[in-house]
Amino acid sequence: MPIHQEQEFAYQKEEDGICILRCYGVSSRVDIPGSLEGTPVIGIASYAFAKEMEQEPPHVGGLPCICGEDLEELYLPDTIKRLGRYVFYNCIHFRKLSFYSNISYIGAGAFTGCGQLSSLACYQKDGKSCLREILQDLKQYVSVGCYSIEGTDDKLAYRLAYPGFFEEAVENTPARIISTQTHGMGIQYRNAFRDTQVMLQEYDSLFETGKYNIEFPVLVDLAVSRLRYPYGLEEDAKARYSCWLREHMEEAAVLLLGQEDLTDLKWLAGEFAGSREELERMLHAAASREDTAALSQLMHTMHERFPVRKKEFVL
Repeated sequence: MPIHQEQEFAYQKEEDGICILRCYGVSSRVDIPGSLEGTPVIGIASYAFAKEMEQEPPHVGGLPCICGEDLEELYLPDTIKRLGRYVFYNCIHFRKLSFYSNISYIGAGAFTGCGQLSSLACYQKDGKSCLREILQDLKQYVSVGCYSIEGTDDKLAYRLAYPGFFEEAVENTPARIISTQTHGMGIQYRNAFRDTQVMLQEYDSLFETGKYNIEFPVLVDLAVSRLRYPYGLEEDAKARYSCWLREHMEEAAVLLLGQEDLTDLKWLAGEFAGSREELERMLHAAASREDTAALSQLMHTMHERFPVRKKEFVL
């Protein structure tokens, strides 16, 4: 059986390519190859990453199956066109998915039970995009990095934050009708699409209402993401995001200090903070958390941006 980066794959050949049935390995990260035996990998079978499937494929290798709670990250090549039904059923620790926008079929319940999946990397290709279809399957908060493909380089074009939402079944007893009500602005953000493409102006227009109805950490991500990667960002929307972020500079800094990746904090201090006073508020936040690494970084930024002038004495 072919091995790819200490991984093994059970698969079947179909008319137009190879379909992955199961993945095996010792890592929680799975990298699906673009081809096996010189044939393109075009699909992932139903229940391929679920803990149980109706009929396990033959497997003679020594590596354990990566499924259920074992899957945390998945990277799909641009050859993938189909994801089967319940393919990630109850993958409760699945948190990051990297894929190309040209997936043309996603089976029912593909992301059922994937409540921790909060990071998407979408590589944009021409034609219809599957991004909205995936987002509507994920009711939790999701951060999406949208990459443009230019030659051999992949460039992060923009980053978007999608708030969560939830659905409630409401019974009309006299009429014996059960209707579904949706709560939370996450569904409005997920509807800011046209012809499968993100409508950035419509997306940005939701912030004026969202800042009163969305949880603070998500608001920070919304504002930072759009200002740091301002693709298609109009001046009035930029002003709204900027005004709100400056009003909440210290609280935003506290939140960003708690992240494992401090690049957003460095951007906030190095490029967004417009005055010494704003940087001092961030320093205060770092000092209150006793975060020496971040404090050192912020002080370095302070000295670079607002150096203290030496007093000159004239005799």
